[in-house]
Amino acid sequence: MSISKAQHQKRININQRHSVIIRSKWGKKQPKVNNLVSDWGFDSVVIHHSGNGGETSPVGIEEKHMTKNGWDDVGYHYLIHPSGTIYEGRKIYHKGSHVSGANTKKIGLLLMGDYDEQWWDFDDSLSKSHISTANALIKTLKTSFPSIKKLGGHKEYLPNGGYTCPGNLVMNVINKMRVKHALIKP
Repeated sequence: MSISKAQHQKRININQRHSVIIRSKWGKKQPKVNNLVSDWGFDSVVIHHSGNGGETSPVGIEEKHMTKNGWDDVGYHYLIHPSGTIYEGRKIYHKGSHVSGANTKKIGLLLMGDYDEQWWDFDDSLSKSHISTANALIKTLKTSFPSIKKLGGHKEYLPNGGYTCPGNLVMNVINKMRVKHALIKP
């Protein structure tokens, strides 16, 4: 599937609406575009967190995904900094790499930071900017893609995978987000 002008324009519109810092402005590495698979007709938004270490730098996420993991690009479509700044990860018209073996028709949204409370580490506070920015972006995504019916945390899409992502602090607000956007649990 090739990228249509309408798909490209929808990406631009979403990015402009939310002042998204596009990949070419912050990225250090070029995505391996020839290896990326097209995706469209989304039915889900999947929320993640950076996990232990609480990475809040898009370049750090890029380094982990492209160098350490050997992926073709950043796995998520959007990365939200605790300040509320949104960074574009993988372009919206390319299939993400954020739900192992189940990425088709899923938009990956990363809340940068560690939101899984553990006794051995200090966790980030989930900021109001994180939640309000995520809610605004989800609203736009739902309007842009009326086929989106589901919203969930990463672990809800792979219930037998032993994942804790997006962490209990984020999971505590996901039900409210689902109600706000009239979306269902995966």
